[in-house]
Amino acid sequence: MIDKCVIASDLGSGGCKTMIIDASGRMVAVAQQEYATAYPHPGWAEQNPDDWYTAFCSTVRAVLHSSGISPKCVIGVGIVGVTHNTVLLDAQDRPLCPSILIFDNRSVQQVRAIFDVWGDQVRERTLNDLTPVWSWPQLLWIRDNTPDVWNQTRRILFQKDYVRNRLAPAFVTDTIDAGGSLLFDPIRNQWIAEFCAHLQIDPAGLPPAVRPLDLVSEVSRSGAEDTGLLAGTPVIAGTTDTVAEVLGSGALRSGDACVKLASVGRIAIVHDSPVKRPHILNYRHVFDQLWYPGTASKFAASAFRWLRDLLWQDKPKNAYALMDSTAQHIPAGSDGLLFHPHLMGEWAPHWNERLRGDFIGLTMRHTRAHLTRAVLEGVAFGLKDALGELERLGMSAANIRLIGQGATSPLWAQIVADVFNRPLSIPRQADAAYGAALITAMGVGMLPSSVEALEDIIDGGKRVEPDRAAAQDYADLFAIYRDADTALRPISERLHEFETRTGKRETK
Repeated sequence: MIDKCVIASDLGSGGCKTMIIDASGRMVAVAQQEYATAYPHPGWAEQNPDDWYTAFCSTVRAVLHSSGISPKCVIGVGIVGVTHNTVLLDAQDRPLCPSILIFDNRSVQQVRAIFDVWGDQVRERTLNDLTPVWSWPQLLWIRDNTPDVWNQTRRILFQKDYVRNRLAPAFVTDTIDAGGSLLFDPIRNQWIAEFCAHLQIDPAGLPPAVRPLDLVSEVSRSGAEDTGLLAGTPVIAGTTDTVAEVLGSGALRSGDACVKLASVGRIAIVHDSPVKRPHILNYRHVFDQLWYPGTASKFAASAFRWLRDLLWQDKPKNAYALMDSTAQHIPAGSDGLLFHPHLMGEWAPHWNERLRGDFIGLTMRHTRAHLTRAVLEGVAFGLKDALGELERLGMSAANIRLIGQGATSPLWAQIVADVFNRPLSIPRQADAAYGAALITAMGVGMLPSSVEALEDIIDGGKRVEPDRAAAQDYADLFAIYRDADTALRPISERLHEFETRTGKRETK
């Protein structure tokens, strides 16, 4: 019988996943709910913040119901979410506009405007490069293009903080999520006054930054009514989904690495210091004195979801399982069909928001199953390309853990191992929701806050070895993949310009 547990949620790019773990770190119940992304103009991607809260409340109620656990046994709640996603609030703490997502490219001009003023100082102060991914240029776009929204803004929160604030009011964020704004100094752990002044915001309108494990509030009466939790249940600050995934996968010591097959393809290598090189993303680890520098490809499982919505609408209940099953019978290399997953630009190693996705090599013999396997392989090639950028800088990915919803597919995991030509481990529980639950458990004292304790709890899972023949085929195909990327870059940029021009004409 469970008399003590925690509930934690991951607000991902495509949906919310909520989990209960007990005092041994064992998962007791889990529930998921998707929410919609809107693409109102070319290069735009946004979500309604209230959809996050609705999905959070629904999944909390679902895990309480399915587990049969009394809310009295829940001793803590935690939430993690995608970094960079801001919510602009009015005087009544109501969202004023949709939240701009990390996939969104609309702030390219604002990136240039910021760089013209601050140049390399941005990387020096924040340890990260200036791109449309970050909150600063996104907020500048809102200021420049929607002054009515900007003038009504009284406070700004990040994704998980907005949901947590509705559950348990506390105007705070954590030091890791704050770093995703590019307005925060991760060494001094403070907002950068000069950057805030350039944006014309008062740092008082930004949330104070605390440690991810800190207790910051209690479930309010309205939060209890929405979720089924008890009013007064302690709530921790929480943090970003990526650091939760890193921790939950067992990447706890310098040199440990993880590759995420989630909406975004994220590669992180735990290190004892940030890596101050261009194109390397630097964030703090939950454990003091550790960082997880890394890089990312822009589309991973989101590309597979896109294909599902495009070609498998007739199989809504079991689409993913059926896609895997049919792709399993297609040979490695998809009979010469290649897919580039640059569906709205690409991050590592290209850092080019004008790149476009494509299938090349189509013939009459190719079927829906071929396109499905080609997407799985194309994402793996994109991850290999991104990993190559890290390793060219002298970093080495050791003890690679494959995490994210894509890692639950035996086919996709084998494809990644074959493309990388390296063994991978797949932890039994390695997603952001599990990491969030561990962080919550440490924050409320249900689990000790130590590397050694977590190593005893986290299940290393199964090991996937590369197949030699497939690895050789993929090595040959990867060379073609990269050559095609280079050759098609100018075509992508011309198509981007064409879409931008004609798209503006259509909206007049």
